[in-house]
Amino acid sequence: MSLPLRSAPPATATAAVEWDLVRDTVRWSADAYQVLARDPGLGPLTLDQLPGQLVPQDRPVLCRMVTAALVHGRPLDGVVHVPTPGGQEAAVHCSGRPVLGPDGQVVSLRMLLSTAN
Repeated sequence: MSLPLRSAPPATATAAVEWDLVRDTVRWSADAYQVLARDPGLGPLTLDQLPGQLVPQDRPVLCRMVTAALVHGRPLDGVVHVPTPGGQEAAVHCSGRPVLGPDGQVVSLRMLLSTAN
């Protein structure tokens, strides 16, 4: 039995994702798989794996946003593109913020992902 093909992102969708850096866990809402055109059977991506889901030219953009959030505690906001099975690209708006622990260190990163094609 083969895995289902990943589907193109829906016309509009919003998803929540969180990477807990202390517990080394990842939580994705069900819609995150659709927004990122990822087969749910493959599970969520780690923060290190996430850029690989994007078109190559947007990988540095995401890395800069995540670094600014994790190192400097800044909110992140930007648009990246995900390849779709039909050879198209879907624009995904990423907005989020780091969550700080009692000592002021980043303990997790939360993002909302949305697409409107």
